[in-house]
Amino acid sequence: FQDVKLTNIQRNSIQLTSRIKSILIGLILSDGWIQKRINWNPRIGLKQSIVNFPYLWYVYNELAPLNSSLPLLSSNVMRGKKFFAVSFQTRQLESLNEILELLYVYREGKYFKTIKPELLLYMDFIVLAHWVQGDGSKRNDGVTLCTDNFTLQEVVLLLNILTIKFDIFPTIHKDKKNFRIFIKNKDLIKIKPFIEPYFIDHFQYKIN
Repeated sequence: FQDVKLTNIQRNSIQLTSRIKSILIGLILSDGWIQKRINWNPRIGLKQSIVNFPYLWYVYNELAPLNSSLPLLSSNVMRGKKFFAVSFQTRQLESLNEILELLYVYREGKYFKTIKPELLLYMDFIVLAHWVQGDGSKRNDGVTLCTDNFTLQEVVLLLNILTIKFDIFPTIHKDKKNFRIFIKNKDLIKIKPFIEPYFIDHFQYKIN
């Protein structure tokens, strides 16, 4: 696999399909990030524990038109134990500005994740499937979505978007200082047939 060099015209001609947009939004709502430097187009990255490599590899291949190099292995030591992770970043693309403007706000010289009402127009089952796979935590009576990066106001907006788009009725639970969205089992059963096609086997347990 070689890093194919593209001209600016070639990079700027790369457009996002609706499927890729949905995957990217699901990633950003969970573990993904956008990196944007002044005078440069943004790029999107994802990092997962080596245990979750099957998911990262699945996403990497789904986003193949945006990538230029293979995932990278890294490690760090926490509490005397060594942990391994795998990550990749897309090319820096003009078309990714749409995702940046949707899910980030610029203030004090930095970009921060945010939730805007416009997300309602982009939310679909692909977005939700990747959101749950990345940040969903299985509970006996449903699934909890980790929304620690967002304010209470943003979490409420997310909850309303889920209710409107999928006709479900999630609730907000407080975990220490953070607010998280809980989808009860009744609603999970309702949406499962529509999100399961976008789940890899590795994360099926989260919705079963």
